[in-house]
Amino acid sequence: MRLYPLAPAYDAGGIFELAVEPGRRFSVAIYRQGIGEALEFHCGILVEDRGAMDCDSVSGQWVLTSPRGRTATRCDAAWRWPSFRFRFDRADATSGVYVAVAYEVRANGEPVRPLGRNCAAHEPLHGLPPDSRSMAMLVARPPRPSASVAYIVPVATYQAYNSIGGGGFYHDPVRRKKPVTTVTLLRPGGGFGAQFGEPADPYEPRSPRQQFPHWDAKFVRWLQAKNIACDFYSDLDLDDGDRLDLTQYRCVLSVGHHEYWSRRMRDRMAGFIANGGHYAIFSGNTCYRPIEFSRGSPHAPDLRVTRLAENWPGHDESDLIGLSYGYGGGWWGEWRLLHGGWIRRERPATGFRVEDASHWALAGTQLNNGDIFGAEDRLVGYEVDGLPPNPNGFHVLGMTSALNGWDVGGRGVFGVLQRAAGRGVQPGIVFNAGTTDWARVLMDPHAESHAVVDRITSNVFERLLAYPSNRDRQSVTAKAY
Repeated sequence: MRLYPLAPAYDAGGIFELAVEPGRRFSVAIYRQGIGEALEFHCGILVEDRGAMDCDSVSGQWVLTSPRGRTATRCDAAWRWPSFRFRFDRADATSGVYVAVAYEVRANGEPVRPLGRNCAAHEPLHGLPPDSRSMAMLVARPPRPSASVAYIVPVATYQAYNSIGGGGFYHDPVRRKKPVTTVTLLRPGGGFGAQFGEPADPYEPRSPRQQFPHWDAKFVRWLQAKNIACDFYSDLDLDDGDRLDLTQYRCVLSVGHHEYWSRRMRDRMAGFIANGGHYAIFSGNTCYRPIEFSRGSPHAPDLRVTRLAENWPGHDESDLIGLSYGYGGGWWGEWRLLHGGWIRRERPATGFRVEDASHWALAGTQLNNGDIFGAEDRLVGYEVDGLPPNPNGFHVLGMTSALNGWDVGGRGVFGVLQRAAGRGVQPGIVFNAGTTDWARVLMDPHAESHAVVDRITSNVFERLLAYPSNRDRQSVTAKAY
């Protein structure tokens, strides 16, 4: 059974709302990403408003039945499935990425399938197909800022690649769906359980690329292992600014494939960096394509995202983050009907050649100028960003050879953008890893470059969380007087 949240993010400790496939009797369990690969049981739910659903408490367990109705709709309009409102069945309210798992039950609350039996027993789950079809991602914002890092979950990118309901922003050759320019966020697939028209990742085939488990979950596990606290937001929060006050954070974080950005997202991030805030990018194809969010009306919410163009004019997102996919490269795979599937999925073994081993970001890696790391692990790709031809102040730490023969061929780069202060405050630091696959190698202990990638990632957080932001400087100055 499928489901989706009525908003990409909610306030932790508040009321959440889920829409569920019509004609289903079910219960819901809440899970959260743990330090290990599995999702860990977090809590049950307390129903606050059942909406049009039948709702009973059976032996302390909520059993809901959604009314019968249509089971599918278009990709560009809200699905308007029956919904209900609930709270988490525990008192502590912390920011994070949670997973609502809906599982079918009998009238007495007995689970019908193995997924439900695991949920009822509070067993760990993996957010992978086919179980992920019955999962919905819930981003819980902090009740108030409590960490130094704001993690932006790329909800728009998840839905851009999702062809449930007839299409996404990309051609789906498997189901012969043509690309569309507008998709709704009010449909299944926004982080878990999407439908794709692209091949499995040959280097991590269990989880689909454009979903939370593939890259983001790995990085969340690393953050927990390192005891680095984050407050979590969706990219809509970065867009509207009502619930995300960037001045309360030292660092903003993007991971994996944070591709789709609105103008307001860009402008708010530019202001944050200009005023001393730091931006850590462990993503590739970052901020490459322009979008616009529309929210409908208060009486008829319809969260939609529209792709405005192929890319920003002149790839000018490089002014913000130092790099652009327009100068990098990509390697995806090909669909051949004659062969009945995907071919040419494995990409060449390409790594970064070190250009400045003396930089703080490479401290402790034992690398020297000219060394190449990450090639055996395919660290570079499946999409990687490159440097614009005109100097923009970006300090190159590593660079690939020319990506000849790739689907999109340029040259991959990673490094740091730190502009000099003008008459105002010192702008913040932007670290840009430049590749989608950074988190995959970071959490693969068998990767040859695992130790190097882990050390660089640690160096970035140690530097950016210790390096005073403009807010810190103002605070120190105020106390001095």
